[in-house]
Amino acid sequence: MTEEHDHSSGKKVDGLILDKLGQDMVIPAGTRIVTQGETPEFFYIIESGKVKVFRETADGIRTDLTELGGGAYFGEVALVTGQPRTASVEAVEDSHLIKVSKDEFDHLLDHNPQLARHIIHQLSHWLVSGDRRLESEVVHQVKLRQISWFDYVLMVGLSIVLALVVNIYNDNKIPLIHDWGAKGAIPEITLNQALEAYEKNKAIFVDARKSAFYNQEHIKGATNLPLVLFDLMFPLFQFTVAQTEGSQDKTIIVYGGSFSRRFDLELARLLKQKGMGRVAVLSDYRGWSHTFPQEGQKPKEAASLPLGLPGYLEWLPVGIFALILIPPIRRSPYLSAAGRLLLGFIFISFALSKIMRPAVFALNVVDYGMMPSWGVNLWALTLPWAELVVGLFLILGIRTRAAATLIGAMNIIFIVGLVNAIFHHLPINCGCVGEVGEPVNWWKVTKNAGMLVMCVQIFLYDRFFVLDRGGFTLRERKI
Repeated sequence: MTEEHDHSSGKKVDGLILDKLGQDMVIPAGTRIVTQGETPEFFYIIESGKVKVFRETADGIRTDLTELGGGAYFGEVALVTGQPRTASVEAVEDSHLIKVSKDEFDHLLDHNPQLARHIIHQLSHWLVSGDRRLESEVVHQVKLRQISWFDYVLMVGLSIVLALVVNIYNDNKIPLIHDWGAKGAIPEITLNQALEAYEKNKAIFVDARKSAFYNQEHIKGATNLPLVLFDLMFPLFQFTVAQTEGSQDKTIIVYGGSFSRRFDLELARLLKQKGMGRVAVLSDYRGWSHTFPQEGQKPKEAASLPLGLPGYLEWLPVGIFALILIPPIRRSPYLSAAGRLLLGFIFISFALSKIMRPAVFALNVVDYGMMPSWGVNLWALTLPWAELVVGLFLILGIRTRAAATLIGAMNIIFIVGLVNAIFHHLPINCGCVGEVGEPVNWWKVTKNAGMLVMCVQIFLYDRFFVLDRGGFTLRERKI
C-alpha cells in the first residue's frame, strides 16, 4: 500500500491515521534491522521500501516468513508479549522507517483502541496463517519421507532391464537359468547304492568342487576334478582312470556338495560328452559327508587379494558405530550426504568389476551354498546392476531413502551369507570383485554391519540436496 505522509494530520498505517510520533530513519538494502532473540525496544512503521521477515536456526537453516511494504509495520509482537524477538527483519531495498520506542508504543495503544484492535486482528491472522504454513510443511515433509512402490519398481526394474540387455550383447553372456532346456539327463544314484559300490570297489568317485573345498574334506580315495579347471585337468584324469584296474566295469560317481548342483551335474555332463562311459551323480548332494569315510585337512583361510581403494573405504562406515552415540552428529544431514557418496562409490566400484563377467560371479554365488540352481544366474546378472543403479541414485540424491533401503537389504543378505560361510568353515573369499576378494571372516561382517548402520542413518536423516517429487531440496528451506 502506498504510504501517505501528512505532518498536519499524522501518518497513515494500513488505513489507520496516527499522530506524528517516532524517529525517521533510512535503511539501506541488505541491512539487518531486527535480530531474532534480541530484547525488544522499538516498534517500526514502514513509510516506503520493502523488508523481509525470516527465522534462522542455530545451524543456519533459514525460513523466510513474509515480505512487508510501505504502510505495514513490524516489531509489535515482542513489545506486546515482552519476550525476545521471534524473527529477524532485513531490508530488501532502501527503506524509510519510523522507529517508535516502547514507551511511545504503550502510550499509543492506551489511547488508540482502533490500533489495538487492528494489531490483535493482525496477530490472529498471522497465527492462523502460521498454522496453515506449519501444516503445509508437515504434509510436505511426510510426503518427502514416504516411500512408494514406484521407487523400488524404478530401481529394481531398471537394474533388470539393463542386466538383460547388456547380457544379450556381452561376449561373456550366460543363460538366465543354468542348464535350462539342457538335453541328456544325468542318472542319479542313491547314497545306499553309492556306498555299496564304494565298499565293493565298483565305482570311481570324483569330487567336482574347487580344490580348496576338496582339500578341506572329501570322500576317502576320491579324485578331484574341479569343474572350473576341467579342460586343463581332464587329460590327466582320463589317463588315471585308464590305469585303474577294472575301470571299464566301474561307474564314475560325481558329487559336489552344493545346493545349486552347479558343479556335480555339469561335470557329469562333460564327462559323458567325453565318452567316459557310465556316469552318475549322487542324489543327495550333501549326504556323502555323513555316509562315506572322510579325509582332508583342517580348514584354511582362503587366499585373497586386496580390493584396493573400495576395500579400505569399507572401513569408514564402521566409524559410524561411534558417531551414532553423539546425537547432533547422528542426526546430521551432512553425515548422510557423506555416507551417500561413500556407499555409492563402494557399490559402484564393486558392480563394475562384476558386470562384464557374470559367469565368474555366478560361481562365487554357488560357493556360498545358499542359492538354488535356477536363481544363481539371475542373481549374478541382476545384483551387480542393482548395485550400480542404487549407488548412482545415492550419489545423485535421487530417491535416497528407497536407495538406502535396497543397499541395506543387500548388506543384510550378504551378512547372512558371510555368517553361514563362517559357521560352515567354507574356504571362500567374499567374491566382491570377481575372482579376488577378502577372506570370509568376522572382520568382513563388521564392515558390512557398518555399512548397514550408515544406510539406517541415511534413511532417517538425509535432507541435503535430495531430489524429491517437487525438485531438489537444498539446505536452505523456504516456506
